Amino acid sequence: MDTIFSDPNLADRFLGGQGPKYQQLVGGLITAISSGDVAERAKLPPVRDLAWALKITPGTVARAYTILSSEGWVTTEVGRGTFVRPVAERAARVQPVNPMKHLPVGHTAALLQKVEKEHGGAFLYAPRLPDVGQVNIIREAMVTASTLPDLSLLNYPHFSVQAPLRQIIHADMRAEEQAAIDPSCIVMTNGGQNGIMMAMQTLLSEAPGTVLVEQHSYPGLRRAVELLGGRVVAVPMDVDGIDPTALERIARAEKARLLFTMPEAHNPTCTVTSNTRREQVAAVARRVGLHLVQDDCYRVGVPHGPTYRRLLPEQSWYISSLSKTVSPALRAGYVITPKGWSKRLRRVVDVNYYGVSMPMAEIVYQVLAHPDMPAVIAAMRQMVRDYVEVAVNVLGRFELGWSHDVPFLWMHLPSGWRASAFVQAAEARGIRVRPGEDFSLREGPSVHAVRLSVNGQIPLDRFRAVLVEIGEMLDNPPESMSA
Repeated sequence: MDTIFSDPNLADRFLGGQGPKYQQLVGGLITAISSGDVAERAKLPPVRDLAWALKITPGTVARAYTILSSEGWVTTEVGRGTFVRPVAERAARVQPVNPMKHLPVGHTAALLQKVEKEHGGAFLYAPRLPDVGQVNIIREAMVTASTLPDLSLLNYPHFSVQAPLRQIIHADMRAEEQAAIDPSCIVMTNGGQNGIMMAMQTLLSEAPGTVLVEQHSYPGLRRAVELLGGRVVAVPMDVDGIDPTALERIARAEKARLLFTMPEAHNPTCTVTSNTRREQVAAVARRVGLHLVQDDCYRVGVPHGPTYRRLLPEQSWYISSLSKTVSPALRAGYVITPKGWSKRLRRVVDVNYYGVSMPMAEIVYQVLAHPDMPAVIAAMRQMVRDYVEVAVNVLGRFELGWSHDVPFLWMHLPSGWRASAFVQAAEARGIRVRPGEDFSLREGPSVHAVRLSVNGQIPLDRFRAVLVEIGEMLDNPPESMSA
């Protein structure tokens, strides 16, 4: 490695001037390479080492290296590092560069600012994750993905190429789940919602019919069923989960094809299905030939019980994603099919979009394989626990459904409030929450409740202040609505 990087005044050499730090670093490295201070074919320091030396984030260095690579100044070799291109190669690739031209994407930044201004710090409509270290991991993964062989950036994705990604997902499962699942049953999707759509399309394309759902279900699921020509029928729940007696009666009467269920973290009520109830539901499904589609996208903590995929491997589908533990921006999810169904699901995926792109699959692999990822997941779990505890402490006098491992709460409104009126009143104060009606079937009764989501992108004190304001509203319903 070039001795210039041992200079104790390295930051003075490479940083300074105007613009973001990554722009400054790009300019400093280009100057050093052009002057010969960094020789051709010299190996640049690893991202983390240079970041530590310059007292900047690894993501900043990774972004600078990406720019230098795209402009032809350096080349990155997988497993070896980043090297300065020889002058002869550079001359053919490098165009005159103004390092200050690499500005943030203006349109995207402007739109994000507009959205944030509209939502303010009181956006509790859907969960929002903070950066607890995953942003730099994602940036590093993107840099690594940029070094994929040319054919990976020119061809359609292929199932076999994603074997390492399936293996790392499989390795992260509990031992008893691993034993029941072959990695070839894992199919990558563009997020959990996409996985739900693909699973249902696979099932309903063979025999369109009724889809059973839990008493309250989120609108994205209902729309997916309707798009596929299915009919949605709700099954009653109690504190232990789905009522197995009602499930069998309704499944037989409706000749239902499948049950969509969220036993680990029900959206929106936070109900966790007991282990005994899971065994009862699996037994019903076995008797009536019902497929179980388990959505496990919202759980942040450790599982409470066995998956249906383990209890009933021939008829159960398991769906999860990285949206609630890492970042929804990755749109990374997966489906674990029943035994003998993976090829059928893969055919459906191929017809729709040929599968997750190879660069994105590589990014997801690098993120999951990163040595700091366990600490990131632990920090995210702790964040959810901290915010949920604040919410329970502030609003515990009202009827709440909650769990330490779920990034939202289900709050039944006190007498005097209707969900639609409360949502409007909250929005008038700049607070966005989700009305209970969104989770009710069209023909079902309305529920006077709202879902309050954790917003980890605002300070905990600000989150608490918003909840205090919500509590004050609940304590003082409008006179026109009072009983």
